[in-house]
Amino acid sequence: MILTFPEARPHYAIPPGFGFHRLSVKELAERGGDRALFNCLQMWQHPRKGHRYVMGVDVGDGLGLDRSVVDVMRMGTIDECEEQVAQFISDTTAPRALAGIIDAVGHLYKWPDGREAMAAIECNNHGLSTQDTLQLHLGYRHFFIWEVLDQADPNKRWTTKMGWVTTNRTRPILLDQFYTGVTTIDPITGYSDCRINSQFTLDEMRDFQTDGSLWEAEAAKGAFDDCIIAGGIAHYVCWRLQGGETEPLADRRRRRAEEQRRRLRAGDQKHLDYRNSDMTAQDQRQQEGLSPEERQEIDDDTDGLFYDPDSRGSGGTLY
Repeated sequence: MILTFPEARPHYAIPPGFGFHRLSVKELAERGGDRALFNCLQMWQHPRKGHRYVMGVDVGDGLGLDRSVVDVMRMGTIDECEEQVAQFISDTTAPRALAGIIDAVGHLYKWPDGREAMAAIECNNHGLSTQDTLQLHLGYRHFFIWEVLDQADPNKRWTTKMGWVTTNRTRPILLDQFYTGVTTIDPITGYSDCRINSQFTLDEMRDFQTDGSLWEAEAAKGAFDDCIIAGGIAHYVCWRLQGGETEPLADRRRRRAEEQRRRLRAGDQKHLDYRNSDMTAQDQRQQEGLSPEERQEIDDDTDGLFYDPDSRGSGGTLY
């Protein structure tokens, strides 16, 4: 089933063959309660061409004791921050059945090269069964490959194992990077480098507590942290796929905006090009000290001579 929020295109048509059904307002109301959005794919942005998507997956047992979460992140670019575009939550879906949902969502959010969204599944427990079903029985082909961060030889960092494994060594890295992504604010857009749209994820963040270091944080009694883990995995993989960029996207966008403003300011001044003109060096120095009005008079007299780089093959052309 699928539910689209107002932020998504209101009339976006789900392609046939994915097994999705758009919930009407009436159907959603009939579900009622806090669990109305369980077993639904919430969408904040429909798939867009030219973008890459990563699915972070935390797999539960399907017995109601914990939750399975599939978080879809659109990778950030210099133009747009990374953003959570879809999420599926369930506490009744068995691990192997979850593979069918991941398969459908992954084929919906395809990469520019036609591959499915990259699936980064936590394989500590039930996730290994989900991943096995997804690969061997459903033919899914785009998985996160485990990377050894302390490998001395860069050529041997990538292993032959798929999926994400949360350990005492990797949990601090995961939470630290996720914290950095959601707290680094872009001064231009006002959004964080990793924009979170799910109310479930935001609620879990409020209940994610620690009296010590960040990596020691855990869900408060009676609360959950599955959305945080799934979102954290997706964000970390996006970050690694971009080369582990040490400069936040927010800083890169700010530098680009400053450069654009600088170019606009520079564009207000007429660019002087003396190539292919009969002006001497002394004439050039004298003209540099002229006012814009005086420069314009000289430019009018010289007919704006400049060199056309596109005509180099023919020896250059004067205009």
